[in-house]
Amino acid sequence: MGPKGSGKTHIGSLIEKNADVVFLRVESIWLRLKKNENGWKQVVKAIDLAFRHNDTVMVEHLGVGNEFHRYLQTLRGKYRVKMIHVFADPALCLERVLNRDSRRHIPVSDDRVAEYNRLALQVTFDWDLEIDNNGPASEENILSSIRRLLSCKE
Repeated sequence: MGPKGSGKTHIGSLIEKNADVVFLRVESIWLRLKKNENGWKQVVKAIDLAFRHNDTVMVEHLGVGNEFHRYLQTLRGKYRVKMIHVFADPALCLERVLNRDSRRHIPVSDDRVAEYNRLALQVTFDWDLEIDNNGPASEENILSSIRRLLSCKE
């Protein structure tokens, strides 16, 4: 979890490529929705399907909103959930959003990105791992942190 532009997609893709983890981009599911289709149900279906083929699934999200908390409770009822927080300076996040390939992301205005990120910065959980991606974080540090997290049985 983390703000838009914090690096969640990059980090998830890196982990999927270098560890035995399926990375699920939630945004791509929302982009494929048909009119009146429940996005949260589609995300849970995609997660369930991913778990049929792999023991470890990583899902990206901002982590905001009442619906998110219901979704998280659903996942916690089915799976062991580890919470990873990816963060970076808000100005850097906005710069990254402005410079990324917009075809792979839900189109939102700069003002909405700032609003979403303000909300995402207020999200707190008992994080299992936090990744400071201001630098950005090195691939070796990210992968070693993830491997340590995955080796924990609780």
